[in-house]
Order: sequence, then C-alpha cells, then structure tokens
Amino acid sequence: MGAKLCFTVIKMSRLQKIALVCILVLGSALRLYRLGSYPPLNADEAAIGYNTWSLLETGKDEHGEAWPIHFKSFGDYKPGAYFYMVMPFTAIFGPNEWAVRLPSALSGIATIFLVFLLAESIWKDKNLGLLWAFVLSVSPWHIHFSRGGWESNVAVFLITLGVYLFFSSFKEKNRKFSISSPRETNLFIFNFESSRNKLVYFQLSIIFFVLSLYTYHSARVVAPFLFLGLAAFKAKTLWERRKILLLPIIIGVILTVPLIFSFLKGGASSRFSGVGLFADSGPLWRANELRSQHEDPNGLVSKVLHNRYILYTISFAQKYFSHFDGNFLFIDGDNVPRSKLPEMGQMYWFEFILLAMGIAFWLRTHQKEKHLPFLWLLVGPLASALTFQAPSALRSLSMTIPLSFFSASGTLALIRKPTSGLSKKLIITGLTVAYLWGIFSWSNQYFNHYLKRFPSAWPGGFKEVVLWLKENGNSFERVVVTNKYDQPYILFLYYLRYPPSLTQQEIRLTPPDQYGFSTVRTFGKYCFGLNECDLQKVSARALVIAAPDEAVDGRMIKEIYGVSGNLTFKLYEHEP
Repeated sequence: MGAKLCFTVIKMSRLQKIALVCILVLGSALRLYRLGSYPPLNADEAAIGYNTWSLLETGKDEHGEAWPIHFKSFGDYKPGAYFYMVMPFTAIFGPNEWAVRLPSALSGIATIFLVFLLAESIWKDKNLGLLWAFVLSVSPWHIHFSRGGWESNVAVFLITLGVYLFFSSFKEKNRKFSISSPRETNLFIFNFESSRNKLVYFQLSIIFFVLSLYTYHSARVVAPFLFLGLAAFKAKTLWERRKILLLPIIIGVILTVPLIFSFLKGGASSRFSGVGLFADSGPLWRANELRSQHEDPNGLVSKVLHNRYILYTISFAQKYFSHFDGNFLFIDGDNVPRSKLPEMGQMYWFEFILLAMGIAFWLRTHQKEKHLPFLWLLVGPLASALTFQAPSALRSLSMTIPLSFFSASGTLALIRKPTSGLSKKLIITGLTVAYLWGIFSWSNQYFNHYLKRFPSAWPGGFKEVVLWLKENGNSFERVVVTNKYDQPYILFLYYLRYPPSLTQQEIRLTPPDQYGFSTVRTFGKYCFGLNECDLQKVSARALVIAAPDEAVDGRMIKEIYGVSGNLTFKLYEHEP
C-alpha cells in the first residue's frame, strides 16, 4: 500500500490561532488545577492506581491475574485499556493521584482540539470549530469527568478521534503547504497520504473505535452504533471501495475477539446483569399488577397487553428520553452525587436557548454531513438507557460532543444574524458575560460547595489516616476500619503501598451483592467492617477507624478531616 507521512496545513488568521491557543489554555487550566488533590481519590481510581502499580511490580493484578483485559477489581470486571494508559504515568510519578488522573485530563484537553479539527475538516468552518472547542472546554459536564480517573472520558476521546479519522478517509486530497499571507499562519497536522483512498485513515479509525470498546462498558454500545450509522451514510462510497476496505474491517473484527472472549469467560457479563435494564424488577411487578386487574389474569388479552416485553420496552424508552429532559440537562443534573454539582445541570442553564437555535439551524440547513451531530446525539444515551439507573451523566458522556456542537452552532448563528453594529456588540457582550458567569459559577460550586454538599460522594480522609498510621500505627496489632464508605480496602492498599505480592496471597472477595459488587474483608492486620470484624473477638490491642456517626467503645485519640474540611473519621483505641 505505500503511504507517506506528510502535513495537512490549516490556514488560520493570527487572531484565530491566538483564540485556539487561549481556548486550549483555558480548557487545560479548568482540568488540571488542583487535579492531584481535589476531589480526593475515590475507590475506583484507587483500584486503577493500585492494579497498575501491581502490574509494574509483579506482572499481575491484585487478584494474581497476569495482564488481564478485564480487571476483576471489586467483581465488576473493569475494562483494561485505561489501566494500561495509566501505567507509564505510574512508572514516572509513582502510585499517586496525578498518575491516575492525568490520562483522563489529557484526553479531555485533546478532545477540545479534536472537535476544532472535526469542524474544520467536515464543514471548512474554522469559526464554528473555535466556538465548538470553546463550548466544550468550559462544559461543566465534560470538565467534571476530565478531572478524575474516569474511563468514560477517554472512551469519548477515542470515539471522537475515530470519527475524525473516518471522515478524513473520505477526503479527496490533502492540502499541501502554501505561502500564507502576512495576516495568516498555518497549523500543521500530521497525517498519512495514501494513494489508495486514505486506507490508512480508515484503518486507524476502526482501530480507535475498537480501542474504545476496551476502555469503558458504555462505549461497547455507543461506538458500534455510531460507526454503523456513519457507514450507512457513506454506504455508496464504501461499497465502491469494498475490495480495499475489506482488510481493515477484518482486522477490526480480529481485534475485538480477545475482548469478546474476556467478556464472556472472565465474568465481565455479570456486571451488566447487576446494573442492566433487566436488573430492575419493577416492570415484572407492574405486569403482574395490571394482569390481576383483569377478570381473567391468565387470559390472552391480559398477556398480550401486559407482558414483560412491552413494559421493559416502555422502561427503556423512558430512560432513553430522560437524557433529553430539561431538568437533567439544565437544572439538577444527574441523581448520583459523584456525577453532578449542587444547583447545576449538566449544561449551563442559558445554553438552552443556544442549543435550541443550533438544532433549529441544522434542521433547516443543507450543509453536507448534517446527519453527524444528530446521529451522535441520538446514539449517546443508548448505553445508559440499557441500565436501571438513568439518566446517567457518566454513561451518556458522549452526548457532550453533539450538545456542545449545537450550542456552538446556536452561538454562531446568533452572532452572524444580520443586525446593526450596536446590536451585534450587545449580543457578543451578552454571550461573553453569560459564559464568564457560567465559568465562575461552576468554579464556585465545584471548589467551594461540592464536597460540603455531597460529603459521602468523595469522603476523603483516607490519605490522612494512612499518613497518621505510618507514624503511629506500629503500636497497634490490629486495625479495624469502617465499611461505611465505598470499598475502603483498596484505598488503604493504595495509600499504604501494601506490597502487591502479599496482596495477591492474602485477599479474597466476598460473595457479590445484588449489583454484582464484592469487597475484601481482611489483609495483613487490617479488617474492614465494624460489625463484620466483631470487636468483641479482637483479643489484641486494636485501632478502630470509625465514621463520625458510628458508636465505638474505647478512647477516642484522633479526628481526621478530609480536604473539604468535613470530619470523615474518628480513631479509637480498643482494649480487649
């Protein structure tokens, strides 16, 4: 196939280039500021960090599995791609918060740049691309999941990159370097020029779509449907190139085979059974209730009208459309505290107007590829709607890409609307003030109120407890820790830097709960769960680490406060 490396050059005015740099700096600042300390590390992030460190130290995860595709972790079998992305950062920084979170933050920043390239590549509109990049850079939804070890954020980046490469494979030719005017500069983008219809681009597109499947569960629904939708719109061209595109497709299928075997063999499917749509027994009870109201509950009419298939379909539709509810998008956001900010929706409330204008514009326009943002928006909530917990900001994170696109389009339409010079200045000033207010409002809620309003979402205090233990813990023969907070064992393993070789020998998972999660009760001298550890049977001098509202017999010796200033632990000395 002979492909050579060259440059694609995007001609930009100096003002546009400065604007792009400023947008990337702003997006980086919002995602990197206090990344290593705020919010405190959660259990899922600690699991990623510890298992990554375990791989570097021993070649096995915490449960002794060598280089897995799915990590058993809490019995939820996390997709492994993000773990391996964290590995080089752990090797450089050691096991700490920056190592776990930096891949997600960098992916979020890269996605901002990607949407600019996507707009310029498809619609040849640099101003639309700049506004799209800006709206995404300050999106509270996108910032939130870029500021933690969220695999879903990396999956969105990979999917966006896959879409960009897909459309790049249909370009007729690359633009070559040309001498710019004094008012213009050139943005260089690496690419591959192929004499056979950008075959390399198409192959890379498939590879990144497949890689997203290895990154997060929801991507396994969103990515295939999005790719198939794009392929359907380009069916004619794909059919004409079918002979040379067959090999990339076969390679893509081969790359998914290990994932399928790991999913079925490793128990990862149990995760879906715990959180999937059918884990909700409500429709079954509703069907029985409705049938009981008929004279003949077992008759044909009652069975046809009131059965599990119809009611689960209705449940799916309700969950799907809940992602487009104004309360979710603009007022209250997700119901899960870890995925939302107080008194804010997933988007800024004023974006409702911009969003409506953008959608209206693209419904009326005859622009090419107008189907892309609508397809992306419709596919975005599918994975979330297949679970019992919806709407979910985490599982529908890919919606941020089309929603920010429509908000940017509405902004551009408003600015370009034929008006007097004074009116245009007022519009631009109003939009600037609105977004500045949004950024400061988000910052205030996130850094000042978030952890105080939802202390149980990010309890913190674990790092502070371990620091105290390293100085004072040797005098205790046993340490009993509350299990009120999520998966405390992994946070202790991580901050203690407990040797992975010992962990692999000592830990055992408990039977899974109704959601498919398990935990670890003991390792070394540590026991988790005040009731499960039964203090009455502890014969040695013990340290009891309890939640503030738990009653413990013994002398309190220390209070531990988290990064938000909330009291998270009370330490007691327990005598047998």
